[in-house]
Amino acid sequence: MAILFTILCGGAALCLGYFINYFTTGHFIHSTEAALDAEIRYLDADGLGEIPPDHNNIIYIPLEGLSEDITKSVSKLVEGVLVFDHPTNGNKYAAKIHTFDTGKQLLIGLDITEISHDFKFMQIIGVTSIVFVMLVVFFAYIISVFVVSNTNKIAHTAQNIIDTGDLSRRLEVESNWDDLSNMASVLNKLLDRIQELMLGVRQVSDNIAHDLRTPITRLHNKIEDLETKYGHDDYAALRDETTHILNVFNALLRISRIESEKQKSQFQTINMKDILEDVVDFYAPLAHEKNISLNVELNNKNIYGDRDLLFQAYANILDNAVKFTPEQGTVSISILNSEILISNTGSTVNDNDKNKIFDRFYRTDSSRNTPGAGLGLSLVKAVIDLHDGALHVENKDNHFTIITSL
Repeated sequence: MAILFTILCGGAALCLGYFINYFTTGHFIHSTEAALDAEIRYLDADGLGEIPPDHNNIIYIPLEGLSEDITKSVSKLVEGVLVFDHPTNGNKYAAKIHTFDTGKQLLIGLDITEISHDFKFMQIIGVTSIVFVMLVVFFAYIISVFVVSNTNKIAHTAQNIIDTGDLSRRLEVESNWDDLSNMASVLNKLLDRIQELMLGVRQVSDNIAHDLRTPITRLHNKIEDLETKYGHDDYAALRDETTHILNVFNALLRISRIESEKQKSQFQTINMKDILEDVVDFYAPLAHEKNISLNVELNNKNIYGDRDLLFQAYANILDNAVKFTPEQGTVSISILNSEILISNTGSTVNDNDKNKIFDRFYRTDSSRNTPGAGLGLSLVKAVIDLHDGALHVENKDNHFTIITSL
């Protein structure tokens, strides 16, 4: 739009300059010719007995009496009208050559010095107007580019925050004098506050998990003792429930540790093919029980990372794939260029849930009746983020695919 309006305003400025020049030139030429034609008609009506004296800014010069100084400065204004500088008074004259019935030729000149000055002044005004309008257009374009560029930067950063969920990102503030920079500063403060609140909520959940893990562990051990002593089935059910709660708390604390510490002390060069083969071997018996086919296409892919964390992350993904694949289905694991794809047949995720399945405790409607706490994919995201990777999902042809880039 900035370019479009620049072209339109530039075209308008050129049209303005053209019409100023056109009408000024037309008026100058028309008035000059009209004055000369009126004088010629007067002389024709009066009859030329002798050359009249100069009067009213009009001079009369016999054609044979033209001096060399005049002929040197002669130029054509329009067809039939000459312009020259008078050698005596230095004024500028427009003239026509008229031949009378007697055969005498006379140069009739009109002093156009003042008119010429006015014409040049109008031309200067026209050029100045064009330059001024073009300067306005240029600065308007620069401002438009500045506004659009900064608006797009704000939108791009906001979209990145939405896509990645990374509240640590901030809008770039390049100056303090414009409204967009002021708005970016206010939005950064808003993001600071949101991040602070989110960290507070996360810290509360982590503290709860940490504080309750010890008493629940004692409760779990007590129930195990009662089960050993009395052997009642109700004790076994209670033990399973406490085990589930402890697993949830341990998962929360593990995710929190990965997200907050960002420790890379265990990082080393590893081959993702070896890790994925171990994961597949671990889940092959479970897939065999459900008559699920495992299609494995793995190439060597070396990365710098934590072997144990990556094993846990891809084990969680494959666990979900096997869990939600119906019998006689297929689970595929492949390495394609820089991406690792794990897909399964028979289940997809609603488009509205795609960006939520990696949130803590989030479970889709189809998974609420299956065992779990909704933390498996949250751990996957924490591990992938720790390795500066990317993570997204796709639904295609009754296949649900989780794609990771490392």
